[in-house]
Amino acid sequence: MVGSTCLWLIAGYVTWIWNGCKAYMPFISDFDLYEPGDTIFTVGTFVSGFLVFWIIMEIHSMNMKRITDGGYHSLWHGLNHLAVFPGLIGAFSCIRIGSVPWDIDGPMHGHYALDIFTNGVYWCLIVSAVTIRIWWGHERFRMVLGLRVFAAAAAFVGLVKMLSTQAKVWGPDFDWDSYNAMTSDMLTFCTSSVYPLLNVAAVWEYVLVFGILGTILSFLPEVIFVDSLNDEEE
Repeated sequence: MVGSTCLWLIAGYVTWIWNGCKAYMPFISDFDLYEPGDTIFTVGTFVSGFLVFWIIMEIHSMNMKRITDGGYHSLWHGLNHLAVFPGLIGAFSCIRIGSVPWDIDGPMHGHYALDIFTNGVYWCLIVSAVTIRIWWGHERFRMVLGLRVFAAAAAFVGLVKMLSTQAKVWGPDFDWDSYNAMTSDMLTFCTSSVYPLLNVAAVWEYVLVFGILGTILSFLPEVIFVDSLNDEEE
């Protein structure tokens, strides 16, 4: 899932540059404005959303088994369950966001994007806390836990900084109609920086997204670790 998502993100950015647009710095959703990035974004978010559905349920099941086997307090079962539903909402929004480019339906696109990011960060923080409780006693696994916490923290910081930077531009008096109209001329829109702060916000968006992806990726060595423990027990 992480590999395929990184692949379409890179492909979207490359085609953005290929179209003659500025390298610094498009939002990920800007890939959805013009072809071939439009197709890449739509297919990529659709596939990533479905894969996230599967990953969230697998991690939930894996954590539930380890919590039960370890005899941990029911609080940890509760936190494990609480991580699932927001994560699934974020996954569903990821599937849907490709069908509503922001220049066509800005409010709905923004709603899906906020669902993806806020619920994604929430999931990262909760599952990190749960797995710290599960694995902290295993010294061999603490480095992976540290990397997981770092990735989750990066996602959280990215979310806060992105939203706070956007708020300095997209305030109550922002003229959305004029801004949306700019996208009708691709080169004028994608080669200019009318609002330089949005370039900074876009950088924080990538920090946020790669923080979420890093958190997910950190579960790969956990699966390998669990398999090695099972082999030792046998």
